[in-house]
Amino acid sequence: MTEESGYRPLAGMSGGRRAALSLVGMLAAGVVFFHFSMTALHHTPFNPIREKHDDKIRAYMTPYFQQDWHLFAPEPVTEDSGYLVRAQVKKPDGSMETTQWADVTTPHIDKVQRQRFWPSRVERLAPGVRQRLESWHDPDLEALRREKDPAAPKKADVNDEAPPLDPPLAPGELAARDSALLYVRAVASSEARNMWGDGVRAVQVRIVVNKFPRFSQRSVRTNKGEVSYYDVAWMQPLKVSQ
Repeated sequence: MTEESGYRPLAGMSGGRRAALSLVGMLAAGVVFFHFSMTALHHTPFNPIREKHDDKIRAYMTPYFQQDWHLFAPEPVTEDSGYLVRAQVKKPDGSMETTQWADVTTPHIDKVQRQRFWPSRVERLAPGVRQRLESWHDPDLEALRREKDPAAPKKADVNDEAPPLDPPLAPGELAARDSALLYVRAVASSEARNMWGDGVRAVQVRIVVNKFPRFSQRSVRTNKGEVSYYDVAWMQPLKVSQ
């Protein structure tokens, strides 16, 4: 091809143009190298680099580059879960009243089912409460803790009053835990105020899990599965804009 066709070999370009193209190529290669390095570190087993920089790695990967493999390796649904909310409400006479537990998951799921095409983002918050509370810990560290202490809980506790862990929570786990608690606190505060008004002074969340009966026992009418739950500590409500 000739210069008349618009094609100019790199050797025929000016020094400044070649330098600019080389710089762009180096920058592009650097960006690609950085991205793949962060992705690799995010998915490698726990190591000294992750222990020191895990908070920065998580901040880069979340939420846009977070990878979820359930699409490629789906697991059969074996349980149903939701969360309940109750509150401490200040009454007009100044006394405090603790409400009953209220199911706030089912109404949101029902709304999502009725709004198949354009469901509100607000309705998607409720199903994510349990996931946020249980997915912030590092699975490799959790496995190491259970190896050292078989009686250790399957997940690290979400409050600072739990017994010390070995190894202790990594900086990335602490940051992810605080983010999870802030998320749950905001959602619970919004739900509580919608139900009990501005007198809410504290909120609490209960996660309920109903594990289905085994498939071989599906025809046994008396077998209704196994229900378990755990409570998050009382939290001061947040002011959440509607």
